[in-house]
Amino acid sequence: MADTNAAPVSTAEDESNSVFSHEDGGSSGEDTNHPNGSASSGKKRKREKYQKTSVDALLQTLWRRVEDHIANDHGGQSQILSPTVSNHASVQIDGFAQDAAGPRPPEISRGTPIQQPRPLAFSSPSWQGGDGSENAQQGAPSVTSAPGQSLLSGGAESFTPPSRLNNVRSGSTSLSGGTDFPPQDIIYTLVDLYFKNCNTWCPILDRKTTFGTFFGSTSLSEVDRILLHAIVATTLRFLKDTRLSSAMRSHYHAVSKHKVMIYAMENVSIEAQRALVILALDELGTSNGPRGWNLLSILVQNVRQLDLCEENSIYLSADAGDIPSTGSIRRVVVPQPDSWIEDESRRRLCWVVYLLDRYATIATTTFDFMLEDFKMKRVLPCSYDLFSRNVPVETSSLRTNTDQQGWTGYMVNKPENLGSFSYHCEVIRIISRVHDFLKKPVDVTSSAEMTAWRNAYRSLDSALDSWLQSLPSEYSRISALCHSDPASRVANWFMLHSAYVTAVVRLHSSAAYPTVRSHIFVPSHYAMQRCLSAVQSLRDITQDVFEANGLDLVGPPFAFSLWIAARLLIVHAATVGCPVDPKIDFFIDILAYVGQYWEVANNYARILARVVQRERQGEASFSAMRKSAHDLVNLTSSTRRTGLDKTSSHSVALSELDNIDVFDFFNYPKIPSLDFTSQNGQAEIYHVQGLVKMGSDQSRDGAAPDPDSDWLGY
Repeated sequence: MADTNAAPVSTAEDESNSVFSHEDGGSSGEDTNHPNGSASSGKKRKREKYQKTSVDALLQTLWRRVEDHIANDHGGQSQILSPTVSNHASVQIDGFAQDAAGPRPPEISRGTPIQQPRPLAFSSPSWQGGDGSENAQQGAPSVTSAPGQSLLSGGAESFTPPSRLNNVRSGSTSLSGGTDFPPQDIIYTLVDLYFKNCNTWCPILDRKTTFGTFFGSTSLSEVDRILLHAIVATTLRFLKDTRLSSAMRSHYHAVSKHKVMIYAMENVSIEAQRALVILALDELGTSNGPRGWNLLSILVQNVRQLDLCEENSIYLSADAGDIPSTGSIRRVVVPQPDSWIEDESRRRLCWVVYLLDRYATIATTTFDFMLEDFKMKRVLPCSYDLFSRNVPVETSSLRTNTDQQGWTGYMVNKPENLGSFSYHCEVIRIISRVHDFLKKPVDVTSSAEMTAWRNAYRSLDSALDSWLQSLPSEYSRISALCHSDPASRVANWFMLHSAYVTAVVRLHSSAAYPTVRSHIFVPSHYAMQRCLSAVQSLRDITQDVFEANGLDLVGPPFAFSLWIAARLLIVHAATVGCPVDPKIDFFIDILAYVGQYWEVANNYARILARVVQRERQGEASFSAMRKSAHDLVNLTSSTRRTGLDKTSSHSVALSELDNIDVFDFFNYPKIPSLDFTSQNGQAEIYHVQGLVKMGSDQSRDGAAPDPDSDWLGY
């Protein structure tokens, strides 16, 4: 961990990733030439001038520049997004995509739009409310009416694609025109929304480079169009433009998603991986189910094939005609990064896949991580500010030795170069260790095993405390930052705080609310208070997000933390035998509001609402629901001894599935001596002497733990 006495880390990462900071997509006030201007217009433009103009005037200026570029540079033959022949021809061999000319150097030729004041999106959330998807306004320029008669949009009601795509680039596949993309001004807004709503917490793209690629003077390559498709599919959920009907939104989403998936299946490359990661945000933000897991498995396998999880120093290169069609192709498919931005971008790409894998896996409680920790040999990413300024810096160094689990650790030696994403990666590595720790079965009746368990528990608890102490001083005044700093900058710290709450609850709930107990292993007062304090802190920080109208800036990981916190309140009520804390209604409301953008949050809200309603209406107590979920999970864990043993089917109601969704996350400890084999289709649990199950007379359900006799010894 970083030295707690080190100088505070600059949080410029978060500000530079903000949509409207001076560093992003613009010139920070310096004079810049605009290559898309007319041939006769050689004047330099200053960003300050745009800040004094109206939005309509800004859009008019933008469209004039676009039309001048089309008229003077392309002669009307193609539009900005047409895939014309360029010197970046791609070569595909056995599914691996090779860029014959190497990665494109970063460049930027356009500025960024100017932010309008954003009013409060809502004042009284309710999970029982309507869709509300059109209630919140975005900070992007208004696009309710197209400026003038644009050559790209064809009028307010026209859905003409931004390019005819008549030209087919050599060495690449043809992308059909038709209605692939929304109008050009909407595309600009969608890219802007991506950096405002997604790239803050999934920072794999540099804003300046991306805007320069999409809206610069050169035509887009096929891989650029695929990346744009991924952004369109993921950010349509944030678009408030009334020109796009629900049917048109669904159409553009389906087309973009399909193109990214097909391209990623046929090409294994860094560029395809970036697009697939962005598309994964869309899928994992819709549901935490098999489709998202399958997409993650592809991402993880690509990380292995592209060798992204190591800090490579030597890259092999070969002529296109000499590239083999055998296993050695993976050693020459990835070219040497041509800039610090490209090198750091690959590092960030690997870490984002690692994070997505962790969040998806810990939600299941039983799955193994797809990207093993011992294969993660990457140093921490730097702050976004240093990344976007193309400044090579050092953050940490890899250790030469490994720990008992085979992990390659790192030592933070330049904490001043870290940003919020760096700290996010650190805390997720701790969560990864917690998950592996809790998956191991433990005999809670053995004094020796429980002593070892307690030592490991304390070590992880200490790691979380050390991580918290290593954060810069700005973290302690996050509530004040919420109301004073750029929204997207603070959104990173919200996500960071939610990750910490996830780690605390995941670790301490195992000792606070065990499903099986013994004379040694009983609910811990210390662990219970750690859980409740973490939930309260998340509630407070969420209130700050709510009041600052920033709930559209947080992603599915934040919703997952809310989901964990709300379930913890229900588990606490089931264990202690008290009414559920009223904060549960706040979490349900907030999840429902976030669900306007990320459907997975809406699913969480519905499940919680049904469970709370059943208890309040007297259908069942929380303790009975938890026991039902525990028994049902044990039942489905039954296995056959031989292939001739009979199988059976057990019908379940929605309420039983809701119970599993709420309580199974807290189903701990895993007992090694439980035998779930069945002779008659029913699970049989062999009773172990000293074990106390939920609902038994000895379980002490309904009683709070005694702080004076805490077995953890704090």
